Amino acid sequence: MSKNVIIGVLLLVIGMLIGAHLPALSAQQREGRRGAPPLPTMDQLPQEVATLRQLIPTNSTIMMDVQWHWTNLWWAGKKRNWPLAQYYFNESRGHIQQLVRKNPTIRNQVDNTDVELQGIFDGIDTSSLAMVKSAIEKKDALGFEKNYRTMLESCYSCHKSIGRPYIRPQIPTAQVQAMVNMDPAATWPQ
Repeated sequence: MSKNVIIGVLLLVIGMLIGAHLPALSAQQREGRRGAPPLPTMDQLPQEVATLRQLIPTNSTIMMDVQWHWTNLWWAGKKRNWPLAQYYFNESRGHIQQLVRKNPTIRNQVDNTDVELQGIFDGIDTSSLAMVKSAIEKKDALGFEKNYRTMLESCYSCHKSIGRPYIRPQIPTAQVQAMVNMDPAATWPQ
C-alpha cells in the first residue's frame, strides 16, 4: 500500500472516531446558534399575518385528518386494541376541536346562513362522542360498534346543517393505515 493510502485511511478513521464522540446538533440547535429572528416591525406586521394565515390548514384538510383517525379508530376497536383506539379517538376529537377553534361559525352553502359549530360540537361532545369514549374505556366491543355508528350519524347531521349533505360518512370497509399493526397481541417490532 502506498503511503498516501495509509494516511488517508488513518485520517478517515480518526475523523470517524472524533465524529462519533461529538454530540449531534438538531436543526433547532443549529438555528439557535444564529440567534432568534428579530420581531417584525408594525409596518411588517400585516405581511407577517398574511404569511401565517397561509400556513393554517383548510377545513377540508382538518376533516381529512379526522376521517383518517376515525377510520383507524374503527379498526383498532374491531381488533379490541383499546389503547390504540383511545389514541385515535383523542386525535379525532382534537382535530374537530381545532376546526371549531379555527372556524367557530361556518356559512351554510345551501341557504347562506351562519352555523355555530361550537354549539354543534358541544352537543356531540357530550353525547355520541362521549358514548364512543365510554365504550373504549369500558373495552366494550358491542357498545363501541353501536356508538361508533351513532357518532357517524352525528357527523352526518353536522354535514347537513352546514349545507353539505353529499358528505355522507359510512362504516369503513378498508383499513387506511396498513403500516400500524392493530393487533393488541403483536410482538414485533420490539
